[in-house]
Amino acid sequence: MTRARAVLLAAVAATAMTLTACGVGDVLRPAADRQTPETSAAAEEPRQSPAGEPRDGDPEASSGSDEARSEPAEPGKTTKAGTRLRLGEQAILPYRNGYVGITVTAVEKGDRAAFEREFGTRARGIVPYFIRYTVENVDGADKSFMSAPYLQPLTATGGPTGAVLTGGIGGCERKSAPEGFARAGATFDTCRLTGARSGVEIVGAEFDDDAYRDDPVVWRK
Repeated sequence: MTRARAVLLAAVAATAMTLTACGVGDVLRPAADRQTPETSAAAEEPRQSPAGEPRDGDPEASSGSDEARSEPAEPGKTTKAGTRLRLGEQAILPYRNGYVGITVTAVEKGDRAAFEREFGTRARGIVPYFIRYTVENVDGADKSFMSAPYLQPLTATGGPTGAVLTGGIGGCERKSAPEGFARAGATFDTCRLTGARSGVEIVGAEFDDDAYRDDPVVWRK
C-alpha cells in the first residue's frame, strides 16, 4: 500500500505551526518525504458553532438526555437539520443530487506515537482522531466512485479543534464508493482523519453540507 500523506495546518497561533500574515501555515509532510510535490495546504479558519446555538456544549446534550436529540429518520425520509444522533444511528441526507444514509460508527483516538513518527516534530502537541462511518445507497441511483461525504469533527465544548488535518494515514483513509454502487441498500465503510491539539477532545461528528450548514446533523458519543 502506498504510504498515505497528510497535511496539517495550525488553526490558532498557540499551536506548533506558524501562520503567515496571509493565514497560510507551514505544510506538514511525512518525516521521510519532505519534498512530496502533491502535498499542499490551503488557508482554513477554525469552524465555530453558530452564535446562540450551543448544540454540543449545552447541558442537555452533554448529559445524553433523549429530549436533546431527534429520532433517526425512517427509511426514505430525509433527516431534519439539527437532528442529534448517537453513534450507530443513521441519518438520511441529500448528497450529490441524490440521497445517502450515513452512520457514524466510531470516533477514536489514533496512535499518537505513530503519528509523530510519521510526521516528525511538527506533529507534537496534536492528537490524531479517526471518525469512522458507513455510507449507504438509499435511493438506488448509480453512485459509482462517489467520494464519501466529508464529516466535520465535534469537540466536547463545541469550539475549534486547534488543528486541521487532511488526507489519510494507515488505518484511516477516506474512501470512495466502489464501481457498481447503484443498488439501494449497498454500503461501504470509510474514515475521516482529523485531529486536535492537546487538551481538546473530539467526541463526535457533524454533517454540515448546504442546507445543513447553520444547523448540522450531529453524532455524539
